[in-house]
Amino acid sequence: MLKIFRPLLIFIVAILLLSFKGKVVPNCKFKFEHFKSLNHIPEPSDIVYDSITQHFFVVSDHGILFETDLKGNIIRKASEEGMDFEGIEIKDSFIYISDETPRKVYKYRKSDLSLVKVYQVSWGGAANRAFESITYNNSKNCFVLVSQEPVSIVEYDENFREKERYPFHGVRDISGARWYKDELYLLSNKDDCIIKCNPLTYEPIEFYRINVLNPEGLAFDSAGQVYITSDDLQRLYFFKILPNCNNLK
Repeated sequence: MLKIFRPLLIFIVAILLLSFKGKVVPNCKFKFEHFKSLNHIPEPSDIVYDSITQHFFVVSDHGILFETDLKGNIIRKASEEGMDFEGIEIKDSFIYISDETPRKVYKYRKSDLSLVKVYQVSWGGAANRAFESITYNNSKNCFVLVSQEPVSIVEYDENFREKERYPFHGVRDISGARWYKDELYLLSNKDDCIIKCNPLTYEPIEFYRINVLNPEGLAFDSAGQVYITSDDLQRLYFFKILPNCNNLK
């Protein structure tokens, strides 16, 4: 039965990726180069690159924060744990983590991974349909948390007081978000794609169709190379830099 309906599903997703609010949005394929198993990190749900240490920081669905090298090998982990860590971001000397089920944001000190503060954030809905991702929008000077489904992009100030909400209809769900070089990038688990968005309006600019099952976390290193985690498979996928879809035939 699944084999019969899969071509139809792929067709529907392709139509969604080609248009947004009636506009044609460039899209192209983006394949990984290789992957590495992260069996030592249970359900790695998000990843962020730190340009200062040239390390990754990875969060687990089990509420654990890890620091790893660029091959995913654990260097250390935080002693203070949460419940359901889903998103991670670095701003200045601190690490911010979205804990989906209790609707909290954890603030850790990057130097020693000590817990500094816990914020309660506003969001209703089902326990496992809240914020899957967190990033910082440098163009608007605010944190951005994105709900999984229905997808909403919510802006918060630095004390995590809500500022504005934006509905997002381009994909069926969002599992990750990352700021890189003045652009906001979203990651969809169900539609297997990366979405490059306008940093002010959050409207899609480009779609990149990826060949990763259950993509959850998204990172860019200083050179622009892309890294994606899959929590179900416990893998770290390595990509080259994103292509310009307009230049591809």
